[in-house]
Amino acid sequence: MEELLDIHTHRPEQDAVTGIYNCGITYTPDRAVSVGIHPWNITHEWEETFRTIETAATAPNVVAIGECGIDKIKSSVDIETQKKAFYAHVLLSERVCKPLIIHCVKAFDEIIAIRKESSPSQAWIIHGFRGKPQQALQLVGNGFRISLGEHFNPESAKAIPMERLFIESDESTLHISEIYSAVAAAKGVSVEDFANKIKENSRIFGQYFTF
Repeated sequence: MEELLDIHTHRPEQDAVTGIYNCGITYTPDRAVSVGIHPWNITHEWEETFRTIETAATAPNVVAIGECGIDKIKSSVDIETQKKAFYAHVLLSERVCKPLIIHCVKAFDEIIAIRKESSPSQAWIIHGFRGKPQQALQLVGNGFRISLGEHFNPESAKAIPMERLFIESDESTLHISEIYSAVAAAKGVSVEDFANKIKENSRIFGQYFTF
């Protein structure tokens, strides 16, 4: 199968896959990565950790900022602290001109409000979206892009416009090709055509990926 873009993975061992490895706060220099503080890892001393993110963010192989965001279920800190940390990632994304990869659990209203307030020029991507079509369309209508993984909603896959869509493996044990096949089937298109469209969408990451 052709080379496939994996927008978000926690599995650096997949060397054969063209993808963005989420290295968190531990910068990895030898492949395309995203850097950021996951909502689960935010502490009340997050600003000190964030300085490490700011330093790494300018590296050429850092192609996105994140995953970052708000999680009302598993984060150990209050919502206001999460919002402050997320907004810092937003400003960094704008400063280094790199897209934002977002982890959001039960906080879409807050994330949408911050987007409206900040009016970003960089792409914002909701990763691992599992919600219903109505929620997907609300996000698309507010300027978001959406990444689907193993546990996607087929009806949402149908609803999301091709130009707003990405595919990811996240922590799945499935090969990215299996996820591409499943989403392409849900949209009623060939895997080849679908993969080519995702390649077009990858232009938001600049010139790092060459297909």
